[in-house]
Amino acid sequence: MLKIYPNLEFKASCPQDGVTLQWLGVAIPGMRCLADGICPTCNARYYADLPVSHALELPMILNRETGEIYDPKDVEWFRRPLKEGFRAPIEEEIVPQVHRFLECDRIIIVNCLDYLYGHCLLKLLNVQRHLDEHPELGCCVLVPSQLLHLVPDGVAEIWEFPRSISEGGKWYSSLQRWINEKISNYQECYLSPAYSHPSHRVYDLRRFVRNLPDLSDKIRDRAPIILFSYREDRPWGRTLQQQQQKLQNLYERLSRIFPEMLFVLVGFGRENRIQNTGAEVLDLRAEKFEVERDRLWMAYMSVADCAIGVHGSNMLLPSGLAKSTITLVPRSRLGNIFQDTLFPHNLHDARDILLQYRSIYGSEDLSDLRSSTVAEIAIALLAFQQQQSFWFKVGEEEISSPEVSRVQQFATQYFLPFPFRPLRIYGKLTLRVKNFLNDYLERLDER
Repeated sequence: MLKIYPNLEFKASCPQDGVTLQWLGVAIPGMRCLADGICPTCNARYYADLPVSHALELPMILNRETGEIYDPKDVEWFRRPLKEGFRAPIEEEIVPQVHRFLECDRIIIVNCLDYLYGHCLLKLLNVQRHLDEHPELGCCVLVPSQLLHLVPDGVAEIWEFPRSISEGGKWYSSLQRWINEKISNYQECYLSPAYSHPSHRVYDLRRFVRNLPDLSDKIRDRAPIILFSYREDRPWGRTLQQQQQKLQNLYERLSRIFPEMLFVLVGFGRENRIQNTGAEVLDLRAEKFEVERDRLWMAYMSVADCAIGVHGSNMLLPSGLAKSTITLVPRSRLGNIFQDTLFPHNLHDARDILLQYRSIYGSEDLSDLRSSTVAEIAIALLAFQQQQSFWFKVGEEEISSPEVSRVQQFATQYFLPFPFRPLRIYGKLTLRVKNFLNDYLERLDER
């Protein structure tokens, strides 16, 4: 953690002459945490990134007079918010609403603002580290309203910023003034490094996800529970129409194997609809964010046997809560593998990670990823994951062989040689013909 008040313990050099900058204070106008400094030689004024979150690896310095940004690694996606925010600051008076729980003289600030949901959530997971390792400091969490319900118990204050997550990358002059005035009321103030991809060993998602609705009556006699994390801005296929077909085919394939399945849709957008032709479909999608709807989504994620979705921040909570995950990875996201994955706190054996988390790689629009492939991997997870995990631990600890559930029986039977499959698995001739036609249509659609 970095001390920022009453003195700033940070060093940076003038980009023009290399002289150590002198600090006048800090500036936190949004997602960016900056040092406000001057060069004692050339008198140039600068804002320099403090070593927080992505700036730990991608530090930049902005010349306050010319607007020029010194970006050694030339990272446009991180440079752009700084450039645009500085050039067009929001002058409207917008300040956080303070939720105070503890009185303290020394604090540490965790800045969770960002313009991307996943970045905000990942920064928030750093809070537990400070609660556990620095109990002498009051933890103050600067967080967008959409994540307020995920802030864990034990913090001193929540600074709820009343703007949507997508606006977190802007430059709010009023926030900058408010924070400077706020920290001057304390004896000492520190800034959390707010690591952008914290290890699952330093957070337990159960401390963030709580107060969920009870689903016991709603999921009784339903197994397995398959959850699809839906999005329309990054669809599974070239178009939403193609995504519609792939989702319908996925549902029907799984429904034929698991007649007692519950297929749950969560996420934003209602363009695609699944026609209920077999097992139950529960459509929980929404057009806009609501806290209670988000809690309901997380409740179903927590009981899901498998969560499926296109790579992105929409898969963070499903991956951390569901028993297993299948991620559909477009070509452009190959460099971001597992950045959308939250591993459970108690997951220690690397082989369990390989069993529970599967990635399927496709073209940029994922049109080449067939629903039959996704369905078979889901069936394999349900058939073999638990038993394989048991064998990995034999000899390490005293454990008993897990009971084989009906879901496992149905899933395992799917992989038996065709003549030995029970009639229930492939059904009547009409279903076999339908399977053939679905495969044929899907192949045509991929061309």
